[in-house]
Amino acid sequence: MSANVGVIYATKDYLGVGKRLLIDVVDTMVATVASSLLTLLLIMIWPWESTGGLAVLLLLSSIWFAYFVLLKRSRFRTLGYRLAGAKIVNLQGETPSIGSLLIRLLFVVGGPANVVFDLFWIPSDENRQAIRDKFAHTYVVRTAALPTGSGPLVYRTYNMLGTTFYFLEIRRDVAAKVPPG
Repeated sequence: MSANVGVIYATKDYLGVGKRLLIDVVDTMVATVASSLLTLLLIMIWPWESTGGLAVLLLLSSIWFAYFVLLKRSRFRTLGYRLAGAKIVNLQGETPSIGSLLIRLLFVVGGPANVVFDLFWIPSDENRQAIRDKFAHTYVVRTAALPTGSGPLVYRTYNMLGTTFYFLEIRRDVAAKVPPG
């Protein structure tokens, strides 16, 4: 598929806010528990006085990167994605790049504010993308979802909190049907 064309899924294939929140809760809990256990282990074996703080920061960053970027883009997916029957794809319906998933991960600094934005934003977006998906050019769809059409990629303007953003999106109104198979 051309870099100027993206795929479209059936509306029912884009995950809604309920399953998206389930994914966030499960994956945050898994990453937090893993981070806590490994940090406790590191504290017990590492000479804390020298560079323990840096070692813990490096460990936590590595765990979250491995879980939310590397595992999420693998065929195994994270526990939250597996429980929700979801996968993450780019605008062409392919596995997103490490850079795209890193952009999504950086939204963790927003903490609980992400949940509030998601509650209002996702239901009003025709592709059920969260703000982090818009920035990362990703969709969260059902695991078995297959594209139903394709359309040209265009930049759309969004004004949020006094700031203008241009997000790359698929123009659905001129979408072509994707042939089966």
